[in-house]
Amino acid sequence: MKPVLSDIQTLVRLQLGLKQVGTDDHLVEQLGAESADIVNIVVALEEKYGIVIDESAMADLETVEDLFHIVEQQM
Repeated sequence: MKPVLSDIQTLVRLQLGLKQVGTDDHLVEQLGAESADIVNIVVALEEKYGIVIDESAMADLETVEDLFHIVEQQM
């Protein structure tokens, strides 16, 4: 299954309980995600796409689009 940016936006939106999430939104600064939220989002993405995201890659996550690119790279 190829990753779709809108699917990742929806997953982030649902995880954080928000009405709207933009691709350039910063997970922590703009969306209010805490480290546990980010871990839960990453686990959900790993399960959805059957991938493993390295912990070092998680340190580089800033935006929703960053999540998309990391998933895309693991495919």
